[in-house]
Amino acid sequence: MESQDSKGKIIKETFPSEIISIVGDILAGIILSFLIIRFASFLVLILMIPALLSLRGNLSGPFIARTSRDLVIGAFSKRTWFENVLATYTLALITAVFIGIFSIIFNLTIFKLTILPIQYFILIPIISIILTLSISIPCSVGLNYLAFKKGLNPNNVVNPVMTAIDDFSTVLCFFLTIIMLGVP
Repeated sequence: MESQDSKGKIIKETFPSEIISIVGDILAGIILSFLIIRFASFLVLILMIPALLSLRGNLSGPFIARTSRDLVIGAFSKRTWFENVLATYTLALITAVFIGIFSIIFNLTIFKLTILPIQYFILIPIISIILTLSISIPCSVGLNYLAFKKGLNPNNVVNPVMTAIDDFSTVLCFFLTIIMLGVP
């Protein structure tokens, strides 16, 4: 059973990170609202956001944990890092396609809007999540490394901070994607 000191250390390390996460998520939501509300396809686009944010967390969380584990046990290497990155991108692509498919189904059955070409429902999640992971992976590896070198447990510190960074990245990459594709 953990001693009181280790419980206190966990709380001391985690609490500031959680505050950063909460504030970051609120700001990301506000920014997202201002960025996409002016689009004619707002109702269709808003379908994808919760799934993309969830996907981002479901992908970067395990990536961060595996990287942290490898640092802590001394198994971090180029090979394990590359395998971790490859697995994360592969899962991202597969899941992004499913987000697109489910968005198409929900749009056609519930909203019945034909504002966007059907291929955009697949392209938007794929491009958004690939761009987001291209920011997230280097940031999370760097934060894991810094936390580990400072004597902090990366598992306590990095995940909440990366939640805020990833949510901002997801919002910005989503916005960039819809601009690049010329979404109405």
